[in-house]
Amino acid sequence: DITLEQVVGPHIKGPDFPTAGIMLTTREELLEIYDEGRGAVEVRGAWRLESEGQKKWIVIDSSPYGVNKSTLVGDIAEHIRKEKVPQLLDIRDESTDEVRVVLELKRGSNPETAMAYLLKRTALQSRFNVNMTALCPVEGSDVGLPQRLGLLQVLRQFLDFRFEVVQRRLNYDLAQLERRIHILRAFVIIFNALDEAIRLIRESESKSDARERLMTRFELDWEQAEAILETKLYRLARLEIDAIERELAEKQAEADKIRAILGSKTELWALIRSELVQIADAYGDPRRTAVGVEVKEIDFSAEDYIVDEDAWVMVTRQGWFKRQKSYTDLSAIRVRDGDEVGWVLPSSTKNSLIVFTDQGRAYTVRVADIPQTTGYGEPIQTQFDFDDGETVVGAITSDPRCLPEISPEVMEAVPDEDPKPPYAVAVSRAGKCLRFSLDGFVDPSTVNGRMFMRLDGSLAIDAVVRVFMSDGTETVSLATREGRYLLFDVNEINVLSGPGKGVMAAKLTGTDFIFGFALTTDRMDGLTVETNRGRTEVIRPNKFKVTSRGGKGREIIKRGYLSGVFFPPIEVSLEQPEEEDEPGALGEEGTSGEATSVIASTDSEPLSSLDPDGEPSAEGAGEGADVLSDGSPPETAQSSAPEQSSPPEQSSGPRPGQGSGQFRQANLFGDDEE
Repeated sequence: DITLEQVVGPHIKGPDFPTAGIMLTTREELLEIYDEGRGAVEVRGAWRLESEGQKKWIVIDSSPYGVNKSTLVGDIAEHIRKEKVPQLLDIRDESTDEVRVVLELKRGSNPETAMAYLLKRTALQSRFNVNMTALCPVEGSDVGLPQRLGLLQVLRQFLDFRFEVVQRRLNYDLAQLERRIHILRAFVIIFNALDEAIRLIRESESKSDARERLMTRFELDWEQAEAILETKLYRLARLEIDAIERELAEKQAEADKIRAILGSKTELWALIRSELVQIADAYGDPRRTAVGVEVKEIDFSAEDYIVDEDAWVMVTRQGWFKRQKSYTDLSAIRVRDGDEVGWVLPSSTKNSLIVFTDQGRAYTVRVADIPQTTGYGEPIQTQFDFDDGETVVGAITSDPRCLPEISPEVMEAVPDEDPKPPYAVAVSRAGKCLRFSLDGFVDPSTVNGRMFMRLDGSLAIDAVVRVFMSDGTETVSLATREGRYLLFDVNEINVLSGPGKGVMAAKLTGTDFIFGFALTTDRMDGLTVETNRGRTEVIRPNKFKVTSRGGKGREIIKRGYLSGVFFPPIEVSLEQPEEEDEPGALGEEGTSGEATSVIASTDSEPLSSLDPDGEPSAEGAGEGADVLSDGSPPETAQSSAPEQSSPPEQSSGPRPGQGSGQFRQANLFGDDEE
């Protein structure tokens, strides 16, 4: 009739492991485990603090069961070597018969912070699964049936087993006693007629004849007669007979006692209990695993284990990333063949890198977790689960030096219900756009990332074109593949508090889609595009009127279509330049390298520049010429196109920053050919 609550605690405190440790599982959790027969218990190695003067050491004197001490020491040493635990300087194994692992603390460090890391990242705190499945006897069968039992059921099975074992042992002992009593009674009978027994034996012709005579004369059975014939003569002495009579009385008393026990279940259970107590007294040892000890919960914060130091984060067009302690020149950054740098961003190891992809997802990683190397780095996909073909279209760090400065006027204009700046701006091929706050993307994400934009499932080629950071003063510059150009104020784009499809950026017709997207603050900053005729043109915003969001835009190409858009890497400079560069066409004033096309030219026919009315200019008039209508004679630049048909995105050199810590927005973006 006992309950589980009456058993757990007073009688059974919980699992006890030979390597000691501290069990963190509460009594309530143990009750649930022992009730259902499954669960897990958590055990932590014990540690204490030793000090001498200003020096302090953490001493680990126990570890969870099953954890190899040498492996644990090596694991902790590796974390210290990699500076994952900046609070620790060294580790020593001073174990003899007892475990003693000494951790040397850095002066001024918090030992609980160091232990919080080790408990989180090593086997110093482990969980052990509980599965109380046993083969239970089935009535009428010699084969056991596997069943998961609760603690009370396990105890019931064990006690029933002990009852059966003790009962069978007593029955066996009683049978042995009765057999001995039977023989002893024969000896007493023969002794009382000893002379006659000897005469019968002497007159017998053989042993079997003597046995028959004894059995007939004294009413003995075969076993008794055989025992008498096998008895040595000295056993017939008076003293020996006295001993036999005493043994007979003792055996009879012992047999009566066993019969009494077997005849009473109460007596039988009392014997079982007595024997269990004797076993506990003989073989029990003090409990080793501490239970019910009040253990201080140590909060784990990854920020406590990151050494705050400046870093430069590099992300390439093909989705590789790395960090370096220093950075001087874009051309000195090592990249794989066919790849190039897309983003160079200042940060510190305590900041995060946010990577935006064309599938509308944002992936966030701590800068400290980005591989530090002067080599190629590693693919971003080693830390995240990208879809096939998913590509990077934007990157930013959470370092304030990398974020745009928001003017008080822009801040005051933000509605109270909207998330606060800074905002990122995204445009999709389907002509949708949205703004969203970075606040929800700063913390590290899962391998699946977070959605910031939902694509139009009805458009097979829909994807995010690019993602920019915005300070709220820019103009959105859009170019479609079929040659239309649209300008509108960035503040016309709605700010969304969660992922959505956004609002209409441009009204598209037929199979047209957004091909190029930029945010510009200078009316002279232009989109440099390439047509399918293999020529490049600079489309400057100052030649076009800023209209409203959702329009068709102005036609800039009469024939053909856009096949490429030129854009430089985003490079955030932390140094104030001596003199601000004059804005101009990309390919004319890049700081390093010539502009190159992201789409290979497939037609060598020259592209003629036309006046705003669409009439051919003297330089390039001729049949089949593309028609540009940008409001004035456009500037042209001959492309040095690569020889592949589907490009890695190429770039001109970086544009310098606009001051110490000021965000410099790349003004041109492109995409692959349909």
